[in-house]
Amino acid sequence: MGLFEYIMVLTSILIGLGVAELLNGVVRILRSDFKEGIYIPQLFWASYLFLFLIVIWWSRWDLHENFVWSFGQLLLSLAGPILLFVLSGLVFAHNQPARDYYFKHQKTLFTLMPFAALIGMLHEVIIEGTPVFSSTTIMASSLVVLSVIPRFSQRDWVHLSCAILVNVIFFGWVLGVSYLISA
Repeated sequence: MGLFEYIMVLTSILIGLGVAELLNGVVRILRSDFKEGIYIPQLFWASYLFLFLIVIWWSRWDLHENFVWSFGQLLLSLAGPILLFVLSGLVFAHNQPARDYYFKHQKTLFTLMPFAALIGMLHEVIIEGTPVFSSTTIMASSLVVLSVIPRFSQRDWVHLSCAILVNVIFFGWVLGVSYLISA
């Protein structure tokens, strides 16, 4: 096993746990026959987190030729998947009405959420060598701003608007970057 595979094992486990949390949330909604209700912004934030986890897993392949890793690079590389796992566990309701749960955890969720994009941006610049002023950092900066705004509002339309915009910007960026993997 090479160094890349060694590092990717832990990264993949963390990403898999995050994806499992999100899928568990969807299953809980379906099993409860929607008794807890659905709060639409939750679904959009969950889809953003899901796509973010998949993009991290997919994009890490670019690092397969890195033959030297520092402990700091390892920690930065793991910080994103760790934070996304935590957010994945917070996004869906647990035994209470979805909207009530969402606003009960609003401060925690939207204090942590901006850090996901910020860590992703730092990873791109520090580890992958992306220029500081690139489409990636501009996109990540907009995600940071849009994921901070809901922390300060109780208005449904603000939460829905930010969640939709984050998904549109992130998904659009992913399509524009069109990650291709080759051996």
